[in-house]
Amino acid sequence: MELGLSKDEAKRKQSSLLMENTYLRDTTHGKEEGDFLALDLGGTRFRILLVSLHHGKCSELFKVADIPDNILVGTGEQLFDYIADCIYVFLEENQLRNRTFPLGFTFSFPMIQKSLKCGLLTTWTKSFKCTGCVGEDAVKYLEDGIKRRGGMSIDVVAILNDTTGTLMSGAYLDEKCQVGVILGTGFNSCYIENIRNVEKWDGDINDLPQVLIDTEMGAFGDNGVLDFFKTEYDFEVDRTSNHVHSYTFEKMFAGHYMGEILRLVMVKLIDGGMLFGGKSSEAIRKPWNLTTNYIAFIEGENYASKEETKKMLKYLDLLDFADEDDIAIIKYICALLSVRGGYLVGSFKGGFFPIQAWQCF
Repeated sequence: MELGLSKDEAKRKQSSLLMENTYLRDTTHGKEEGDFLALDLGGTRFRILLVSLHHGKCSELFKVADIPDNILVGTGEQLFDYIADCIYVFLEENQLRNRTFPLGFTFSFPMIQKSLKCGLLTTWTKSFKCTGCVGEDAVKYLEDGIKRRGGMSIDVVAILNDTTGTLMSGAYLDEKCQVGVILGTGFNSCYIENIRNVEKWDGDINDLPQVLIDTEMGAFGDNGVLDFFKTEYDFEVDRTSNHVHSYTFEKMFAGHYMGEILRLVMVKLIDGGMLFGGKSSEAIRKPWNLTTNYIAFIEGENYASKEETKKMLKYLDLLDFADEDDIAIIKYICALLSVRGGYLVGSFKGGFFPIQAWQCF
């Protein structure tokens, strides 16, 4: 973390954490008022929201939209034109198109911020592979898409990622909130840092002597420091992912990846004759064909129950081959993956929070 905050570029390159400056100097305090648009883009589904803050309370009106597969691998212009079209429909459906709104853009991808409303994409993650965007300003792409669509009066006033947004919303409810953590499709954290610890800070220091730092903690280990700990399944998940050698830490437990780890473990046990008597199916051989929600549902049922495990096996065309031992093994694998994920997240908390508290206060 300290290396990532250094003003020395050579030192920063030794760290796998970006420790990015968000240009946010303070959190919310529960006294903010007004109506705002928000765009939350971080996965294959994105949200458009009208957020109303009044008298310390927050209300939302929102629309969820899915991004088609062809858009995910198309051009940046196609992606943001599609988003602008969805914003237009949301405003039209709610009789809001004739109003002027400030918009906050939650952009949950690694970026280098140059100001509060300028964020240069460093790399896509998850399922996104849109061309022409890396190294470019995501706000400019959004503004251009809105302009091309027309018929809307929107001022994009800020860009931040979902982790920073989580901290800001948490502080609106409780001013003591100092850390934001996202553990979902991916993994990240942000916190309030004293500016005296941010060697690479290039702004003024006359206002509050603090700034919110986006750690990009999911990338921990991209420099190889976690290789000693990774299993053969972790290396294979990385090899077949959209972004190889990138975001090492989150690939070991985050929602986008755990289902594939489970599938790889099952395939090895099948090939070794230890599961289903060695019988297989096309579905279990298909990479990335298992989503993490299966693990969540299996973990959510009590040990004696088998319904969720059987649902997964039916989806994989393996139910006819499964006996009681097979089901017990699968439930045990899911438990191990969940416990490992918990330990990894716990290691982050154990190492991160004491440092954050010591540096800031």
